[in-house]
Amino acid sequence: MITLPAPVRVVWQKIQGYALAHKAIATIIALVLLYGGWSLYGRLTAPSTATRYVTATAATGTVVATMSETGQVSASSNIDILAKSSGEVLSLPVVPGTHVDAGSALASIDPTTALQNVTSARQALQSAQIALAKLQEPAATSTRTGAENASAAAAAALVQTHQTGYNDISTAFLTLPNVITSLDTVLHGTTVPGRTSEQNENAYSDMVESLDPSVVQYRTAAESAYQKAYAAYTKALADFKATPRNASDTAIESLLTESYAAAADLSDALKASTNFLNFVNTTLTSHTLALPTTLAPHIATLTANTTTTNTSVAALSSDVANVTSGERAVAAAKASLDATIAGADPLDVQSSQLSLQMKQDALEIAQQALADTIVRAPFSGTVAKVNVQKYATIGSGTSVATLVSDNQSVDISVNEVDAAKLKVGEKATITFDALANISIAGTVATVNTIGTASSGVVSYAAMITFDTPNQDVKPGMSATVSIITGTATGITIPSAAVKGATGQSYVQVFNPPLANSATSPGATSTTPPVRTPVILGLSGDTEVIVERGLVAGDQVVTQTTAGATAATAASSAARNTSVFGGGSTRPSGGGAVLRGL
Repeated sequence: MITLPAPVRVVWQKIQGYALAHKAIATIIALVLLYGGWSLYGRLTAPSTATRYVTATAATGTVVATMSETGQVSASSNIDILAKSSGEVLSLPVVPGTHVDAGSALASIDPTTALQNVTSARQALQSAQIALAKLQEPAATSTRTGAENASAAAAAALVQTHQTGYNDISTAFLTLPNVITSLDTVLHGTTVPGRTSEQNENAYSDMVESLDPSVVQYRTAAESAYQKAYAAYTKALADFKATPRNASDTAIESLLTESYAAAADLSDALKASTNFLNFVNTTLTSHTLALPTTLAPHIATLTANTTTTNTSVAALSSDVANVTSGERAVAAAKASLDATIAGADPLDVQSSQLSLQMKQDALEIAQQALADTIVRAPFSGTVAKVNVQKYATIGSGTSVATLVSDNQSVDISVNEVDAAKLKVGEKATITFDALANISIAGTVATVNTIGTASSGVVSYAAMITFDTPNQDVKPGMSATVSIITGTATGITIPSAAVKGATGQSYVQVFNPPLANSATSPGATSTTPPVRTPVILGLSGDTEVIVERGLVAGDQVVTQTTAGATAATAASSAARNTSVFGGGSTRPSGGGAVLRGL
């Protein structure tokens, strides 16, 4: 039994006494203390929830893309050799029993059309090369001089246009003052017989208003047009007096536009006044009333002044149009000169380069079609049968001969996606289920150009020949063929680092690098990684080439785990959304070229 010190025992007894006297309160206090202690214990013992990152460093390396297919060792060495071209068979240099080496000719098909296509493709390529060279060569001295002369001529013509415009303005202001004064006299003089106490326009209007009240509208229109013309004329005349002949182009153009508008307004005022007096004349005549002796002279004066004014309007209007046309000619000549000095437009060069590449590709296709007019043995062997006759016309895919191979081979069947990547001559490694310790190098010998459809799936037969025969390999054995479909050198990263979002590929990059994160379980970081878009190149089983977006030394995230208790590979892989399907597991035919942005 533990004996407590006296002070402690006294305190304990008091607590016991209080608890017995206040059981409800004591129970609540005990529960609160228990909950607080349990919460504190949970926080002290809870695992860390900070995200941990496992990283890898981008580095220069080589990626090998492979395609893995299964098949069987051929039970028969008799292989049909198919034509890749169509036409008339011109020669058959082999007969049954002839032994041939790989690459030997088995038949020759009429190459006339193929030769013509090669010639046309070569000429088209030469034309594209000349067009690009011509586009990229600097402008000849004569061409540049011509452009400079054209620009100078356009500028000189514009100067002359300005001078002509100024001359026409001067001529207009020699005649327009008389016109505006004459119009003012016609409208505002007091010469109408018997009504000299009124201005002429009011006298004429009052004379016929009782006969036709619409005369007031004609008089009002004439007066309004006069006031507008007088204001425009007065301002234009003042600006003309203030603008010297050697003023700036802008000042002369502004004066020309203003003078043309004033002349046009004056022409409109003359027309409105003529309409007014003609109406008065017609009204009085229709009522067989005597005409004032001033009416006819006034109408004649307006008619003469209209002719004079319209001459100025026409000249000034032509000048305004010529200035606009001249400015456009100067701008066009300058743009032409600038283009001549700058050389070809980059977009034109890019388009020409693209056209050149297309012509190059077309030539290569035509040359391959010409080469295909010779049917060659893909491997060494003995001709068992010739399946066509000389001068017969055959089509692409026709069996030309049956060849008994000197080598062993594996027959495989590939889907249409993998068939597009498979090329004759690609190297392969062959392994066997029954022979665990044997691995044989092989070569893609044939790829059937005609597919076979089954349940909506198209497949293509291909044959892989052994580079070295092996007597332990028997016909019918199951084999796995790993074919190298491409190699590339560049910046490489693990495939698990690549993720996808909205059709784009990206990686997560730490900059600066995160220390102690290259191995599991990784490291934590207070700063999250930066999402960086990338463009991908060739992909291998575990690594991928990054063509754009990264440089050697960049640190990328390959795996994340949320806290120390979530470090299992399965949960990590589930959260790591890789464009390659997550983790390091590769699907069949994983050597595809992947493109990002």
